[in-house]
Amino acid sequence: MKHLHPLAFGLSLVILVFAGCAKQEGCTYPEACNYDAEAVVDNGSCDFATCAGCTDPEALNYDSSATVDDGSCVYDPVPSTAECVTSVEFDSYTYPVVAVGPQCWFAENLRTTVFQDGSPIAEETVANFPNLDSPARTAYNSSSSVINTHGYLYNGIAASTSLNGGICPTGWHVPTELDWMEMESYLVVAGHGKRMGEVLKKSSGWAQGGGGTDLYGWNGGGGGHAWPDGNAHSLNWYGTYWSSTTTNAGDVMQRTLSSGSNQLQRGEYWDVIGSSVRCIAD
Repeated sequence: MKHLHPLAFGLSLVILVFAGCAKQEGCTYPEACNYDAEAVVDNGSCDFATCAGCTDPEALNYDSSATVDDGSCVYDPVPSTAECVTSVEFDSYTYPVVAVGPQCWFAENLRTTVFQDGSPIAEETVANFPNLDSPARTAYNSSSSVINTHGYLYNGIAASTSLNGGICPTGWHVPTELDWMEMESYLVVAGHGKRMGEVLKKSSGWAQGGGGTDLYGWNGGGGGHAWPDGNAHSLNWYGTYWSSTTTNAGDVMQRTLSSGSNQLQRGEYWDVIGSSVRCIAD
């Protein structure tokens, strides 16, 4: 009878021990297409693309085979009910007008140099904006080409004032917080609750291809902002839009579109920064 050499026996035992302790490798992320429920160690093989698509049965492009929603769902727009004029002339410029639900909006950012009554709105440098306590406008880096694309940046004081009739033409006003909320409510009902920014952003001109579908012709762009550090920032990355509503702390409410998000973000900011303005019908 042959006996196993002690060294060979020891090696066999080690192999058996290691085999018994081996942990199964695979994809450990439950949201991945190739998730392996028995895997203990993630081996970097997770696939998030081959099963991605629109998972909402209510969407026009619903994919019954998709198990991971990639945010691509497209919906029929709920018809707008507002009866709007096609354009409005103010301060020698003609603004196109679009309907979003029950509201009529300018389809371009404001670029007026005067108040409603014709009084001039002071033009200041971006560097001087943080020092102001009166309505003012500025051009992003003093660029006329940016004005032509994105309009002027106005401080929150200008956006929230009723001085000289305000900065929108007769029959129009800077949207209040309630105006913004009404538009948001309409977009939620229309099926765009998680993608409000996408349907408001224009398709081109955004950094890193971050444009939207511009479903309603609102033509939202990334006009940047004038910041309290005395500089202009984020051209084509962010579009910030004033409301006329002030908070108890003296800040002004606004909305933000960005190249990196499909959301319409709500916030409040110091009234000395510069942001874009859209007018809405009374």
